[in-house]
Amino acid sequence: MKPKRKSESTVTADRPEKMAKSVKKSTKPDEEVYTTQQKAAIQQFINFTQLDRNSAIRALKSHGWDAQNAVNS
Repeated sequence: MKPKRKSESTVTADRPEKMAKSVKKSTKPDEEVYTTQQKAAIQQFINFTQLDRNSAIRALKSHGWDAQNAVNS
């Protein structure tokens, strides 16, 4: 004995319509928007310490975006 199948009209009536997935923007630190002064501080810190960009941003954030203060710590 074969199982009974629902007709197409009852199948779609039982399920709510699927919504299209929204595309989330990436919120990675290196994709954040920085001011001109912050970009200059990042570049100055990288040039002086030879650290990667993420480490430079982390250090500058923790020292209030003061490159000299961040380098001296």
